[in-house]
Amino acid sequence: MDFIGEFFRAVPEALVALWDFADGFRGLAVMLGSAALAVVFGLIALQLRHRSGWLGSIFGMMSVTIVMWWLFGILPSAWVYFADGQQEVLGGRIIPESLPLMDNFYELFRDLVVATETGIAIGLVVVAAFWIQKRYPRSLAEGEEARPQSGGYR
Repeated sequence: MDFIGEFFRAVPEALVALWDFADGFRGLAVMLGSAALAVVFGLIALQLRHRSGWLGSIFGMMSVTIVMWWLFGILPSAWVYFADGQQEVLGGRIIPESLPLMDNFYELFRDLVVATETGIAIGLVVVAAFWIQKRYPRSLAEGEEARPQSGGYR
């Protein structure tokens, strides 16, 4: 029962450590600025889709690049650096350092968080790709006719 009390006593200290790790308001501004930039690029891509398809694609890919950079690069790396740097705050108080038959549970948990986040991100990317393909099918230019179907391998 002492572990539960220690957990709740350590949470404010861990939140302060996270705030310091993220560089406070400057880090928050970078995160919000990146999100805003990704949204703006996505909206520009939607606006340009019918007028200049190639330009809309460029803005769409810029938006996707920002999101992918955060999902697959910045967030996993930041979690590993934070968990390693704050082991005295997190270890044994919020995250158990060891369990029976697992002396390295802290490192296992740290890596499991990264693997779970990456798996969820991959799933979201796949779902988003299918949704975008269904929502915005390829369209022909004005006056262009569809090619006749070849019927497969000849």
